[in-house]
Amino acid sequence: MIADKLAASMTRTIVPMRRLDLDSDPDIPRLAELLRAVSRANEPLELQRIFAREMSRKREFDAYISLSVRGLQTGEYKITRMQIEQELGAAHPDPWRTWASMPVHRGGFLGQIIADEHQKVFHDLRIVDDPVVGNRLAGMGSCIATPLFDEGRALNWAVVFHRSPDAFSHEHAKDVLMRGNLIGRMTKTLVIAKELCEANERLTGQLEQIAQIQRSLLPDVTPTVPGLSIASSYLTSVESGGDYYDYFDMKDGRFGVIVADVSGHGAGAATVMAMLQTILHDLPGSMSEPARILAHTNRQLISKRIETNFVTAFFGVFDAARREFTFSNAGHHPPVLHLDGSRSAAGAPVRLVEGASSLPLGIIEDASYEQASIGIGKDQTMVLYTDGITEAFSPPPERAMFGRDGLIRSLVDCTGDPVCVIDSIHQELFEHTRSRSRADDQTIVAVKVTE
Repeated sequence: MIADKLAASMTRTIVPMRRLDLDSDPDIPRLAELLRAVSRANEPLELQRIFAREMSRKREFDAYISLSVRGLQTGEYKITRMQIEQELGAAHPDPWRTWASMPVHRGGFLGQIIADEHQKVFHDLRIVDDPVVGNRLAGMGSCIATPLFDEGRALNWAVVFHRSPDAFSHEHAKDVLMRGNLIGRMTKTLVIAKELCEANERLTGQLEQIAQIQRSLLPDVTPTVPGLSIASSYLTSVESGGDYYDYFDMKDGRFGVIVADVSGHGAGAATVMAMLQTILHDLPGSMSEPARILAHTNRQLISKRIETNFVTAFFGVFDAARREFTFSNAGHHPPVLHLDGSRSAAGAPVRLVEGASSLPLGIIEDASYEQASIGIGKDQTMVLYTDGITEAFSPPPERAMFGRDGLIRSLVDCTGDPVCVIDSIHQELFEHTRSRSRADDQTIVAVKVTE
């Protein structure tokens, strides 16, 4: 029995798949072109003009009025567009730009339309000597007034007119209600997209201004210091972080350097960065020890009440004559010391300079800051940096942090020359992140003892 059914099924004729010819209906390709044009529209006014031209071509109506009650008192409305017969599909002013100058109306036939939020169909119209539109609609015999909903309310209306006294049916009403609200939703989407684009442009401009301010607070040139070779790199992030570095002539043959990072991004971080720069460039003349400098800076920042920001900072002082490096650390990443400039098969030894670490600046008024000193020999290089270096991530899915290991790895085969240090870190960092953009500022200062 089963064998017979199988044999019968195998002998059945297989009907080939058929494709319906859609080209025979000219409305389908025309609709496709309409939607293609809609997909290219970047402006809400452009979108409305596309649909207006299409409806004008099909001669579905003889006049069109759009109304808005957004932000107005009950019974008030604005006419955002009014086109009659030959005006249909023609260019008209942008209602989003001219909204403030549009007159506010009350009453008249259009006032009856907005009295409630229900769609309305009128036959046998007679609109003569209307207090708002006068006799402009005198030749119209019927109309459909359709509410366009936004956030659940009829904030806009589309009113179409026809010369015939009974041109519109229930089916027309349903079609216009659906199409009008879909077009309205598409228009609002473009309005929002345009507003976001304009806001983004303003924000980008503000961020660029902030970045310019931050750059103006940094050293214009790298100083020339006997016995030292210096190089620096400052790369900003998209959001404008709070990295800061600076150099100080300590007046007694010593040379000071600070690398700091203000928490946060944008205007707030830039403001605190400006405060920090002002405080450090107005130090009392007798103040030259790193711990005292950080303690003074902390008290000054606390007095400015920067509750939403704090600052990590590393202040170091080079004494080339004594081959000594004295430092104090306010919650910052410890620097790296490149011990030997000569290359070897095993690479040059590199180690962290830890110790003398305390709280970041701007948190506790009476915070105490320690100080430590280490010897630093000829051809050795101190590398200071911010967390934008060590906290850079590799691409997904790994999302591995570059870390101190990555920093040290990048310096192992470097000569220790400050330019080599910066280039080596950048190269290793790019191989890790595979990105030219940065989530945070990245600052490096390399100082080599040359004598």
